[in-house]
Amino acid sequence: MDIDEHQGTDNNPLASELEDLFNSATLANIRVALKFIQLLKTASLNDGHLTPDVATRLKEPPSGPVDLTPDELLSLEIFISMQTTAQRVYTSVKVAIERRYPESELLSYDKVKQLVADITGVFPITDHMCVKSCVAYTGPFHDLEACPVCNEPRYDSSGCPKQLFNTIPIGPLLQALKRDKDKATALRYRALRTEALLAELDCNGNLPTSYGDFFDGSQYLDAVNEGLVKEDDIVLMLSLDGAQLFMSKQSDCWVCIWVVFDHPPGVRYKKPFVLPAFVIPGPSPPRIMDSFLYRSLQHLTALQKEGLRLWDASKNVIVTAHPFFALGAADGPGLTHLNGLVGHMGKNGCRLYCGVRGRRKPRDSHYYPALLKPLAPYDVDGCSHPDLDFEDPDLFMPSVERYREHLRLLVRSRNETNYKANRLETGIVKPSIFLGLEEKKCFPVPVCFGSDIMHHCSLNIPDLLIPLWRGTFDCSATDKRSNWDWAVLTGEMWTEHGKTVAAATPYLPGSFDRPPRDPALKISSGYKAWEFLMYMYGLGPGVFYNILPPPYYENFCNLVYGMRIINQHHISAMQLLQAEEALFRFARGFEKLYYQRRVDRIHFVRQSIHQCIHLAFEVTRVGPPIISSQWTMERTIGNLTQELRQPSNPYANLAQRALLRCQINALKNIIPQLEEPVRLPRNAIDLGDGYVLLRRRDTTARAVLPDEGLALVSYLRKLPIFTEIPSQSEVSVVRWARLRLPTGQIARCLWTEQSKTLDRLRMARNVKVNCHFLFSSNH
Repeated sequence: MDIDEHQGTDNNPLASELEDLFNSATLANIRVALKFIQLLKTASLNDGHLTPDVATRLKEPPSGPVDLTPDELLSLEIFISMQTTAQRVYTSVKVAIERRYPESELLSYDKVKQLVADITGVFPITDHMCVKSCVAYTGPFHDLEACPVCNEPRYDSSGCPKQLFNTIPIGPLLQALKRDKDKATALRYRALRTEALLAELDCNGNLPTSYGDFFDGSQYLDAVNEGLVKEDDIVLMLSLDGAQLFMSKQSDCWVCIWVVFDHPPGVRYKKPFVLPAFVIPGPSPPRIMDSFLYRSLQHLTALQKEGLRLWDASKNVIVTAHPFFALGAADGPGLTHLNGLVGHMGKNGCRLYCGVRGRRKPRDSHYYPALLKPLAPYDVDGCSHPDLDFEDPDLFMPSVERYREHLRLLVRSRNETNYKANRLETGIVKPSIFLGLEEKKCFPVPVCFGSDIMHHCSLNIPDLLIPLWRGTFDCSATDKRSNWDWAVLTGEMWTEHGKTVAAATPYLPGSFDRPPRDPALKISSGYKAWEFLMYMYGLGPGVFYNILPPPYYENFCNLVYGMRIINQHHISAMQLLQAEEALFRFARGFEKLYYQRRVDRIHFVRQSIHQCIHLAFEVTRVGPPIISSQWTMERTIGNLTQELRQPSNPYANLAQRALLRCQINALKNIIPQLEEPVRLPRNAIDLGDGYVLLRRRDTTARAVLPDEGLALVSYLRKLPIFTEIPSQSEVSVVRWARLRLPTGQIARCLWTEQSKTLDRLRMARNVKVNCHFLFSSNH
């Protein structure tokens, strides 16, 4: 698509509508949100958010290999290998090398950092921010002298800003992705997959056979068919989340990252390919997130309109890409910062903005998405609608038209009282800042946001079911826990259940990561999302068998069956239908078994139950939920905070680590020889096809049993590389302890596992064998 097609708003109906909305808005918070959107609509690479050098480089990208002296290259290699160490370590190594090789002139630490920035073009955009983290002084706040929220002065007595905030622009990072031929070729994954998908759909009557990536979803394929996504464009996801740096004190900071969907799924979520966008310092949470998001989206919008020129080494030509914003991702509380909707307790509390309206108890302000109407007498204003159909696709479909109609109503609120009433009815708090993105280079609000399977199935559902089964869930005054026939995990039963869960640890291989600890002892003190996942959906069907009463156990198994499918990286069309049916049965059964249409149990029906109904449709819309889950964000927060070296100023240090991460990632894309080569572990043997033998190993060859010798000889005779086959009585072998599989998992043999006691063991010798027997009349 030519650049001219993205410039101007004269023919843009959304821009005209937003202008009308701004003119009709009277409330200050609505006008501020709309002002951010208006400013995004006028974003340009020349509007001052970039330095002239960076703006020029985006328009005139460097091409060809980087010309470095041997000393500069060595300086870069040392710098990269020591990026998590103190500055003095680099200086010490530099001095030692120059002492041994006096002719060498390695760069100083500051000069090598500057060289990295010059090669990559990755420089931060620096703004002032409130010292209490309320706002960043961007957009309509740019010229303010004090925080509009807390009135804290912007500058100290010497005229210096009290706090700074850095945004890492995405443009130079995307330019770096295609500077190397092999890297640029790998980035063609999206284009090649799209081509294959369209051909497959053409042969199958437009019916997909499976879902394995975001590009398999109907939303992306429709955009391709409409010409909104071109071959040279780059598809992006933005993810936002809060992080608590210290357990013992308030330390709430926020991290934002970009994920490039053009990379294959096997690499796009790994550390070298995830690109931090910004870090909001704490210890207090931000109050107006739009002011922090603004710079990232301002830069993205400018690239969407004007195009990003980059050197594609695989084609040996400069191409123009228009970054396409595919998804905004966050957990439940974080997503409200992106989509501008109410929280999960609102009347329209669905994060996907479907048509389900919540119900509440009399004289209560919290709403719950119960589809079944409570038994009479129940007459609560706005909540007495009849039963809703669990399988009505129109009811659960996100609607852009409904969102915009409701947004017009909210914006035209006459006063604060009218605003609160409209907010309740519409489920919208403010216009989403993502309305300011280039309309032809993003999906419209609210369908540009996805669901988060990580928090949903690993935290939210266990946080509902386990307290119900333990009898510790909130109980209304008119209800009695003694009537809860599902509350069976109490007293000694809960203690024994916890021991059973912990006893399963030796039978979970190390590749399963952290095993679930004893929930009776640890569930209230830092139980991890991965532990809940293994506990509920891995061990659950076994450890809850004959404990939960049959109807509740069957209902739970429907949940497990559906969630196991939905969490897969590849889901066949048949599996998706089965998962949809299972999750519908679970949601419907949950309301009938637990809620039972009782007004005093409406609070049982949380949004986590409602979201189960959406999951299958979300797969068809944007691919498997695991593609856009918060696992990537959580891991990024973890490995960034692991690099902190200055506890006295953790926020500034974390922001610098994020910037350095982006620069190093870009540098390795531009100069691949700086990447550390993949080496096998010491004394390992590569068997080919992804199989690797790992130590420990027998010191001498050992004789085998007759049956083992027969099996080995029979196998060797089928291999053409062996010319002389020993008899089975002559066979001896050297045993190896471990085998790394093509999946990355490591299998161990009984020989080594026998040397460990059960409490120190994680068995990895279990295999799954599929036997296909052919029966004839003689058998």
